[in-house]
Amino acid sequence: MRFLDKDTIQLDKVENELDRFVLGFTGILEKYTKYVIISGYIAILFGRNRTSEDVDVFVEKFPDFDAFLAEIHKNGYWIINEDRGDAFSMLQEGLAIRIAKSNTFEPNIEMKFPKRGTDFYSLENRIKVILGSGTLQVGSLELSIAYKLFLGSEKDIEDARFLFKLLGNNIDTGMLKTFVRQLKVEDVFKRYLA
Repeated sequence: MRFLDKDTIQLDKVENELDRFVLGFTGILEKYTKYVIISGYIAILFGRNRTSEDVDVFVEKFPDFDAFLAEIHKNGYWIINEDRGDAFSMLQEGLAIRIAKSNTFEPNIEMKFPKRGTDFYSLENRIKVILGSGTLQVGSLELSIAYKLFLGSEKDIEDARFLFKLLGNNIDTGMLKTFVRQLKVEDVFKRYLA
């Protein structure tokens, strides 16, 4: 792992099946709108050895959602949880749509519009992660760690600990503490990371 600058990381890793799925999908998605990957897949991307059935993604509004749907369909994807005609309505209602390779359910992309301030922060403060066969846009690592503490399950705490230890001096501790305070997880932070 090399930090090329504060917003760009190069990962030298053997890409797994989940990485290839995410790269394939986001290669299409980025033609149509701005996106950011958040939550558990970030820990997996950086090397945490665990599985995940979904990859959480925030997206900006689509100038041409129908063209996006046509292209993903042409490339062998389908919307698991809704008819293609109602997918945009679901997004507008604040719901997520799940997209997978045709005739499969996992892994899938859980795609939604941002709602909260931290969601918009993730979309506006993306980090570029360069892999051997493509580039991904992930959310703030400091916010990712704090949010995993906020979620609080054993898996989420372990994701936060993994990222915190792995990234070490490359984390902006002031920014991390700001998100920890904002999400009201100071005690959890002290217990597991301090």
